[in-house]
Amino acid sequence: MPSRNHARELLQLISEGFVFVDREFRVREINEVGLRMARRPLADFIGRSVWEIAPQLEDTELSRVWTRAMEERNPISVEHLYTWTDGRQSWLEIRGHPTGDGLAIFYRDISDQKRSEEELRRAQAELLQASRLSAMGTMAATLAHELAQPLLAVRTYVEAGRKLLRGGGDPQAREAKRALGLAVNAADRASEILKRLRAFVSKGQVDAETADLQAIIADAGVLMLPQAQRAGVEILFRLERRAQWVTADSVQIQQVLVNLIRNAIEALAGAEERRIVISTANAPGGRVEVSVEDSGPGLDALPEGALFAPFHSTKADGLGVGLSISRTIVEAHGGAIEAGRAPGGGALFRFTLPRASPPD
Repeated sequence: MPSRNHARELLQLISEGFVFVDREFRVREINEVGLRMARRPLADFIGRSVWEIAPQLEDTELSRVWTRAMEERNPISVEHLYTWTDGRQSWLEIRGHPTGDGLAIFYRDISDQKRSEEELRRAQAELLQASRLSAMGTMAATLAHELAQPLLAVRTYVEAGRKLLRGGGDPQAREAKRALGLAVNAADRASEILKRLRAFVSKGQVDAETADLQAIIADAGVLMLPQAQRAGVEILFRLERRAQWVTADSVQIQQVLVNLIRNAIEALAGAEERRIVISTANAPGGRVEVSVEDSGPGLDALPEGALFAPFHSTKADGLGVGLSISRTIVEAHGGAIEAGRAPGGGALFRFTLPRASPPD
């Protein structure tokens, strides 16, 4: 049977940290690997209580596991994110083996393994996300194709109704003609959106040209006005005259604005003051910045990028694709989109577009 000194020599040769504590959790032995991992001298350990050496361990799950192993005389094995006294953090695999007069603790650093596992999980999640996005793109293209024909039929029927009312001059007939005219415009707009959606899914690019940003914002505001009025929300515009012309696909940027305005209206439910401000301004680098600010409760604290991640939604019935699609559209235009807290405490979304020269 090896002597106690021989056992100590063997423990110095192993590649893991080792510490032996007595029943009062005073350190009796520690090997060189353990000292190197702790970056502390031997005098800091021998004869001192574990809780004195590492006060951060007191009243933790690890301390409770060690105490239970000491009392019940059962071996334990755990993984623990350990904070060293100098502030470093390491994932440790810790094994404890009760002996006649204490607890032998072996530990090794598995931080690289943990990072690899986390990277693998992230890669798997991104692969799943890419698969879902691909499926969503296929679905969008299919819907765009299938809806085009019904929309054309709707427009045809509405146009026929307008012709039937053409001779009527009484107020009701005029109002009906006006309503049918708006329906035709809405059908045309929906058809254009579907056409651009199919092009975007198939080509992955935008049909950008010199566009009037103020007109795009006005159209988006008109589309969302009925919902805003029902919710008691006021929409204000602060448009910089010198930030009027951009290089953009008007329909797609209108969709971005509709998404942001709709989100803002929903966020204002229950708020005392219900106001949305849409602003434009010149930005550095030949850009124009568009801001959508609301007077609601603001955004929840989220990891960077999570708000625009596909399928992330704070609404129970939300699909979580509106902001993701908005980011895709803005970035396809060569711009960027970000979210933050408005000066008044509400939510603030900003995105940029390339500035264009006014048309002749």
